[in-house]
Amino acid sequence: MEAVVSTQSTGDCHKCLNLNQQCSLLLVKEGSVLPDVSRITAPYLFHKDSEYDIANRSFQCGRRADGFKLWFCDKVDDLDAQATLIYDRNARFKKIIANDPRFIPVLTQSLTHTCFKLVSDKKVQIHEITAALRKEQIFVEYHKDYFRTVCVNQNITEQVFREVLDRIFTTHQQMID
Repeated sequence: MEAVVSTQSTGDCHKCLNLNQQCSLLLVKEGSVLPDVSRITAPYLFHKDSEYDIANRSFQCGRRADGFKLWFCDKVDDLDAQATLIYDRNARFKKIIANDPRFIPVLTQSLTHTCFKLVSDKKVQIHEITAALRKEQIFVEYHKDYFRTVCVNQNITEQVFREVLDRIFTTHQQMID
């Protein structure tokens, strides 16, 4: 596979750094990119009646001050240490999935997401499994045919993660029996 050099990168800090405010980051090589992408005229995105509206200076249009939120959260908490914990936890969870014959890892290169499929000869719609789990107060995201977890809560230990996997498998087994 050929390496590709990117001129920009983006990240969802509220996911990868466990920020309690929605916050995204965009890094660009060429500074002229931001004014070019902000030339959209959509009245529902911009507020001309406010001198504090930074929508025309932000790639996210209506979102305000993500840079400030990111800076402030770094001052309150060590975001580097927080990110390391999240990435390490995700790596451990991926190893659990890789060693569990009931599941197949997918999207293994993600730093913040643990994605996996359930191994089964019998099909159950994945949204039916997650709906049943929600009734037990277990919330697991899904995308088409695989489960997706982002474990930013420090209380989600490897044991808790294994218990969630057991509930996913048990719920699936109950639905096919």
